[in-house]
Amino acid sequence: MRLRVLYVAAAALTAAALLLPLWGFAMSAPQYPDETLHLRVDSTGIGGDVHEVETLQQYIGVRFPTELPELWWATRAIGALVALLLLAAFTRASGAGRAYRALCAAAVLMFLALAAVAVQMRLYRVGHDRDPNAPIRAVHDFTPPLVGPVKVGNFTVWSFPHVGAVMLMTAAGLSVAGAAQRKVVA
Repeated sequence: MRLRVLYVAAAALTAAALLLPLWGFAMSAPQYPDETLHLRVDSTGIGGDVHEVETLQQYIGVRFPTELPELWWATRAIGALVALLLLAAFTRASGAGRAYRALCAAAVLMFLALAAVAVQMRLYRVGHDRDPNAPIRAVHDFTPPLVGPVKVGNFTVWSFPHVGAVMLMTAAGLSVAGAAQRKVVA
């Protein structure tokens, strides 16, 4: 596969991630066998069954995040990554071009790592920064994992990367593959 195509594809996937949900949550409980509540986080905030989840969470003291300041830096970083990846598509085959592509791949991987840390920190705060005067006090503090389920009272809450995050991970893989190529066919 041509190097230029790798980086243009990585840039396109990265740009498309801004238009799609990045992270998702699904909540189900035995008392609601036919209904699963869904939340999705995209570049503009939280969407999905927000009202229903807010209503349920007030009973266990969870303060539903109405603002996600992490999205401010994440969307700008994604935009910068698009520019870096496009520039990498048109760098020369020289040592400097290879070095730039390696730095570009490192930047994409660093962004993914920092985003994962930010999401996990937010998930921790959601499960630990709770109202002590909530009506139901039997639910202990909890931390949803970055990926996977957690039991919160009667609910099982699944956290998972959504389409946009998968696109970002694919773009990271493409940029690493491009940086690893020794013989450049531009």
